[in-house]
Amino acid sequence: MKKYEKIIRDIILKIESGIFKEGEQIYTEKEIKEIYNVSSTTAVRVLSELVNSGYIFRVQGKGSFVSKTLVNKKIYITEKNNFHIHFGERFVEKSKVLSVEIVEDEETCFNYFKIKPQKLVKVIRVKEVDAVNWAYQVNYVPLKYLPNIDITNITDFEELSTMFRKKYRIDIHKEKFSKKMKVTVDTPKEVSSLIASNGEPCFEFDRITYLADGEIFEYVKIYINYKYYTIKFHD
Repeated sequence: MKKYEKIIRDIILKIESGIFKEGEQIYTEKEIKEIYNVSSTTAVRVLSELVNSGYIFRVQGKGSFVSKTLVNKKIYITEKNNFHIHFGERFVEKSKVLSVEIVEDEETCFNYFKIKPQKLVKVIRVKEVDAVNWAYQVNYVPLKYLPNIDITNITDFEELSTMFRKKYRIDIHKEKFSKKMKVTVDTPKEVSSLIASNGEPCFEFDRITYLADGEIFEYVKIYINYKYYTIKFHD
């Protein structure tokens, strides 16, 4: 386990045990440096990872505070589409590939894969039901995981999970993942023009899929028109 991961685990234990309570300020960057004898870079990463994990939130000029959160509380989530309401009991669902390219996206590599800049396969698709667009999805996968990939064969990318399983023996439905969700009315224009042309709110997801060794295999940004999706939480 890397040094910053050990520090994160220690702080999380202090939050979960009540040493740091909800709304209470935790260590500053300076305090993390002094307590754990690490560099500023490591201290910043620790705080950033804790924010991304939902354990803390930051207030500019004031510091970092423990979130009021459901982190590590066991709950059940049921996700489903609402196609039957809008299209009846019989409908045809499919994916349409808008583009496939190999990119070097420094921001995505750092913020989501936690790696130095490298080549990523980027796939943009629209999900449709009976020719009505309901979801917009952008997938990123490091090129190193997809050797000999042919990005000119667009049909391979219509069902990515099938392609990953058949060509690379990676079943993303069986791998661990994390997902963040929010509702947005500020959908990017290139997205809203395709799935929310009347200005409807959209669910916005960030999903990360992990391999068995803990490495990040895939990052996905998803927008779904609110009319076609329901999520239920229960304990």
